Amino acid sequence: MRSELRLHRIVFGILVVLLAGFIFLLLHLHSSLASARLEAIASLVIVAAAAVVFVMTGLVEEVVAFQFGRKHKRELLSYLLLGFVSLATGFYLAISQTASLQTVALVTAPHALLFGAGEFRIALHMQRHRGYRRALALAGFIEFGMGIVLVSGSRMSNERAAILLGYVATVSVLELLPLVLFSHPRASQQVKI
Repeated sequence: MRSELRLHRIVFGILVVLLAGFIFLLLHLHSSLASARLEAIASLVIVAAAAVVFVMTGLVEEVVAFQFGRKHKRELLSYLLLGFVSLATGFYLAISQTASLQTVALVTAPHALLFGAGEFRIALHMQRHRGYRRALALAGFIEFGMGIVLVSGSRMSNERAAILLGYVATVSVLELLPLVLFSHPRASQQVKI
């Protein structure tokens, strides 16, 4: 049980670092999106960064999937599916000649929906921890909402699409940080023989 929790926390921790880097890049390049001369370059850099984040996330998810092994088929299949979707999204953004910030918003929507579904699934299994259950259900609802809003990002300007991506990444980091930083007291106790 502890090793599985540790694996989930590793994935969430790496995702927090990648998203924080993406947010930093968005904040740094936001002023460039307002300039007509620099907008295309800034958009290209953000699309490339999004591709890198998706590919790295996919690689981490694939590696962690095999760490679960056959004993945990649900986690194995979930992480394999998530890793495949992340890799496919990253490679699409990397090789597409028409990828834009609107495309990034559109291809990020399924990830938000899958993350929301995962939070709902975890919440269903937490009958004894009502506070955690409510928090995860609320976070899943928020992720579903962000997935729907991201679809509308495909019709926004580059600047607004970048702001939307920044908000979604920030909310995702805020949802993941408690899972990474705080552990349940029983989960961190060491068994003494």
